[in-house]
Amino acid sequence: MVKVFRKIMLLTAFLIAIFIFLAGAYVGFVLDSYRVDDVGSSIYNTELDAESFVIENEFFDTFGIIDCNLLSRRTKMMGDDLGEIGRTLVRYDNKKLTHGEEYNSLRRKYFLLELKAYTLFKQMDQTCGVKRPNIILFFYDTKNNQESLNQGYVLDGLVGKRDDLVVLSLDKDFNDTAISSLVSYYNITIAPTLIVNFEHKFEGYTYEYLIRENLEERARSIEVLEPTENV
Repeated sequence: MVKVFRKIMLLTAFLIAIFIFLAGAYVGFVLDSYRVDDVGSSIYNTELDAESFVIENEFFDTFGIIDCNLLSRRTKMMGDDLGEIGRTLVRYDNKKLTHGEEYNSLRRKYFLLELKAYTLFKQMDQTCGVKRPNIILFFYDTKNNQESLNQGYVLDGLVGKRDDLVVLSLDKDFNDTAISSLVSYYNITIAPTLIVNFEHKFEGYTYEYLIRENLEERARSIEVLEPTENV
């Protein structure tokens, strides 16, 4: 009788364990589905913003209008949106239990959207010059990535302190031809690497004060140019 009771208890415990496992897996699946939909929706909305930016630029070019203040605000807003999507994607990616392919697809869409934004910002740089936010392109590594993580913390801190800074972050080893072309163009061989305002390259971990010095140098050059522009 005791042996039968023990078998029943063991079977009951086994069934309960299976139920808990399946329930946890189901909850994880549901949460991952929500996260994928959430990030996908944010990326879609930002893609629409980017398309709106393109159309707006074409309108300005066609009718000979230059509104650099408006374009600068649009640049900052798009950069902030991309930054928030990136942080959300990292949080969700770290928690994922399922939907691995969907997360990888979202990362690709996100990186390509950043590349599109970077191209738009470069076009704005050619149109408006100094009248635009500072742009930092941050190439990071996902393997042996402590320095990349530390660099990310530095950049997050800078963005929080400045309202004239946009940071776009890219996995330098991500498997996509467009991203590989950008990596090749800037000859990115190590991570972290920063490209500040399209031309200044900092390889390896870069201290905050060095980045600030570069940004302040640009600010001083703007102060020199602005009186000339107002003549």
